[in-house]
Amino acid sequence: QEAREWYGDFLKIRIEKPEIEAKVRPSVVGMSPEEFQTWFSERWHPAFPITPYIGETEDGQIAMIIRPGLLDAIEFTENRGGVPLDDEEFVVLGMLEWTLWYLDELSWKRHQMVYVIKVIDLNGLGSGGRKLPIFVPKMKQIITGLLEAAQRPYCEHDALFMAVNAPFIFRAVKSVLFLILTAKQRGKFNVLGYVSDAGARKNLLEVVPARILPDDLGGTRGGLPGVYPPRDVAADLPSWIQRRQDAEFMWKPFKKPAPASIPTAASNPDTQSTATTAPVRSVEQKPEPTPEGAAVEPTPVTTSPGVLFSDTVAMPATAQQDLAMQGVALPAEEDPLDDVKLEAEESAKACVCCG
Repeated sequence: QEAREWYGDFLKIRIEKPEIEAKVRPSVVGMSPEEFQTWFSERWHPAFPITPYIGETEDGQIAMIIRPGLLDAIEFTENRGGVPLDDEEFVVLGMLEWTLWYLDELSWKRHQMVYVIKVIDLNGLGSGGRKLPIFVPKMKQIITGLLEAAQRPYCEHDALFMAVNAPFIFRAVKSVLFLILTAKQRGKFNVLGYVSDAGARKNLLEVVPARILPDDLGGTRGGLPGVYPPRDVAADLPSWIQRRQDAEFMWKPFKKPAPASIPTAASNPDTQSTATTAPVRSVEQKPEPTPEGAAVEPTPVTTSPGVLFSDTVAMPATAQQDLAMQGVALPAEEDPLDDVKLEAEESAKACVCCG
């Protein structure tokens, strides 16, 4: 029953926010970690240092770092150059869509479940003239909404939360945070103290290896662009505003680079004249015979069986029926992207992989 309810939330958010399938998911799915790092850093507000991927642990989990201690909530919510604050939700949803897709890919390839370890560096929280995020109403609303969106609709994808460099004032933040997190997530939350303490540093390095951690957290990789050290908000803000106001740039669908093609006479101006007088004989490519008794390798499929939604189809045609069976009410108001959803449903009927 719990799984049905969570899957219902997963479907419901896609009906309430069709932009997820129409523009967010196509923009990020298929990217390498390095490509997604670039995508995220170009779109996320520079006043909140986050890096969504720093590498993998020894047991194959992926890790990310969040620095809420350096979050300037006033700068984040007010100094935006006309970029709507609500739009940040879709950037975070882009991070979640990529993360869940990448976890799914790794899990199928390794035949084991892969999760995320989130390292939360609280150094600087409430200092430097910055208000606590929970005391800035707009920021508190954003954090609450995003934490809720990252839970049931995106399943339990967190292995651990490792909070480090927590000042005494973090107790006030933790009390609010724990009201939002699920019971499972609260059980995964670890507060380790300052990394300058040998015990806290040892506990962190037992989970996240030093080779992927910055020097500031006891690691050996040096810094992390945009996070260690953080970005210069005043210098980066004008270019950030310009990028965010460019809708075509923001949600350009990602396409993997096509393999290099072999030039033909027709495409090469230097050989076009000879191509017309000396026709090239085609050679039929025949597969090499398989030795008797040898195992035949199966043809790989292009879509992982664990992917619930096709990368090109917005939503399976049965999504609304699934919700109706679970008693989930659908929004009654007219959706401006009805045409997109109708086209997606027609495509899904013809899609073998979606049934």
